[in-house]
Amino acid sequence: MNKTRCPGQDTRFWRPGDIFSVTCASCGTEVEFFKDEATRRCTACGARLQNPRLSMGCAQWCEHAKECLGFDPKQEGARDEADDRSVADRIISTIKNEFGVGSRVAEETEKAYANALKLLKTVTADPGVVVPAVLLMLADSDAREEAALPHSSAGGNKLANVKRIMKDAGVKPGAADDIFSIINAYRSGGTIESPEFRVVKNSYTGGH
Repeated sequence: MNKTRCPGQDTRFWRPGDIFSVTCASCGTEVEFFKDEATRRCTACGARLQNPRLSMGCAQWCEHAKECLGFDPKQEGARDEADDRSVADRIISTIKNEFGVGSRVAEETEKAYANALKLLKTVTADPGVVVPAVLLMLADSDAREEAALPHSSAGGNKLANVKRIMKDAGVKPGAADDIFSIINAYRSGGTIESPEFRVVKNSYTGGH
């Protein structure tokens, strides 16, 4: 008995742009994606890439969606989690492209990002705010010149690059203001009483 293939998965029904390339944030290799693939591994370095343009279509209601996507889009928070991963991948790719894979900015950012992911497992904080804030902490003009860790002289008017990358990466408008405030406060030596700010701060200082 022949099975009828889902039209969403049948490439005969696809349009130009449904197959595209994503730049690996780890090594810069172009990795081909199909629109309905949640993740793929980079053929050059083996890093796991998230699909920044994931199209779920009928997966919103299909009982086999988890088998296709790797997560259940009907499960509360699943789509947000996938979106957060895609935003992070875009920011990481931009940082490495603009500063260089082996630059101090990229290395310090990657180290802080790893710390943030560990802290988020033990602290209740919004990863949609924490992760972009950590990844963009050094992406302003002062950081570009000196790769300085926080508490430099950077002020709000020096963070245009941060705003640009946030917009290009697809950071949600509701989170963008919080992210910008955290970066601005931390880099100017200030503080904000929120779990998100504490996680960002501890990601760079090694605190708990």
